Amino acid sequence: MPKTDTVKLITLNCWGGRAADKLLPFFAEKGKEIDIFCLQEMFDADQAALDARHPGENQRGDLFRRVREALPDHFGCFAYFDDNPDRMSLAMFIRHGVRVRAIADFIVHRPEQPLDTGSAVRSSRKLQYATIALNGRDVTIGNYHGLWVNGPKTDTSERLVQGERVRAWLDGITGPKVLCGDFNLLPENASLRTIDVGLRNLVIETGLKSTRTPLYRHYDNPAEPNFADYAIVSPDVDVKKFSVLPDAVSDHAALYLEFA
Repeated sequence: MPKTDTVKLITLNCWGGRAADKLLPFFAEKGKEIDIFCLQEMFDADQAALDARHPGENQRGDLFRRVREALPDHFGCFAYFDDNPDRMSLAMFIRHGVRVRAIADFIVHRPEQPLDTGSAVRSSRKLQYATIALNGRDVTIGNYHGLWVNGPKTDTSERLVQGERVRAWLDGITGPKVLCGDFNLLPENASLRTIDVGLRNLVIETGLKSTRTPLYRHYDNPAEPNFADYAIVSPDVDVKKFSVLPDAVSDHAALYLEFA
């Protein structure tokens, strides 16, 4: 484990690598100090097949490989879908030397009518997690990308069911836990309350006004709330620092969390 007995973590929706020219140097620099990266909108896909499904989207099929190359002091784990390994998913990168007990993932949403082409994607969603040893205790860290719909981030029946599945997973964990990622929810959503009840929602607790960057298409529209990303911890997690990083390497901002 890190000599300081704390963990430094970044969670970031990587936007499919659309800003790879900025994103990859960001990882190379942050990898010098960050222990764990929890990443959403990642690909480990054939580029031709990806371009055929999403023409003009400028997504990077080699994004997982390129991030792995930018983080030589970390090992990467991609949450592949069995039915389509080219699908967008989650990835975690963990510094060598961190004692990892387990890494796994599971599906939290499977759409009745999936759509995996074009820009309005309705795809299955996973929650990826790693359990690490820290100061004599096991800590579980969840990496999550919630359902996106081509519309407002309001409560829907699908989001409510998804929230219940995430909550059931949280309730099944003993010991300290962290859940972070792009939830695709607003602070007032009931589905978010299902997930974070009894836990510390650091975005809400610290009064953040935005988890987006100027690359977001609605960034300057006051009618569009600039929220999507969260970091939630159990009360037994000692939060040393939490902040939104200023780097515009995606349309989502990176969230930084240091904890013991």
